[in-house]
Amino acid sequence: MRISLVAERYAKALFELAVEKQQVEAIYADAQLLASVCRENRMLVLVLRSPVISEEKKEKILKDLFSKRFHKITLRFLLILVRKNREVYIPEIAQNLIELYKEYKHILTVYLTTVIPATEAIRNKVKEIIKEYTKWRIELVQKIDTDIIGGFILNWNDMQYDASISCQIERLRRSSASVNLYKKGF
Repeated sequence: MRISLVAERYAKALFELAVEKQQVEAIYADAQLLASVCRENRMLVLVLRSPVISEEKKEKILKDLFSKRFHKITLRFLLILVRKNREVYIPEIAQNLIELYKEYKHILTVYLTTVIPATEAIRNKVKEIIKEYTKWRIELVQKIDTDIIGGFILNWNDMQYDASISCQIERLRRSSASVNLYKKGF
């Protein structure tokens, strides 16, 4: 079974339990913290994935790190993952939980890529336009990429709107590649 499919199933199970117990916000906060810790602390991920480190040691590490910060449902869930030898999926499960929460709350993450930071007015206008199109709340994440030369790129879900200068140059290059610019015998 694919890693992402396993992570999706476990995340969905925990999220459904959170909805049932009316602890969605707490579980979401835990998932955000867990994803952040896994991103920033490679050693934790390596420990969780290590077949050499015992189940008891992994449980102790998770309890020491999260027992005072996490909701009891989340902590119990993590300990069950360790007992079932599924702890390698914890980072992916945390990310899937965040995605499930956003879908549940109708929050769409949109990535705006520009050469320089966009002004607040531009960010608000982008949010307004996409919100009108999708009817969801917009979470805008700005990325800076000097390779696009100018303009912007918007990404959300599987959609992309590329209004960058580098894209326009590439289109011009492709269209001119099929045209013979040289006349024979001139």
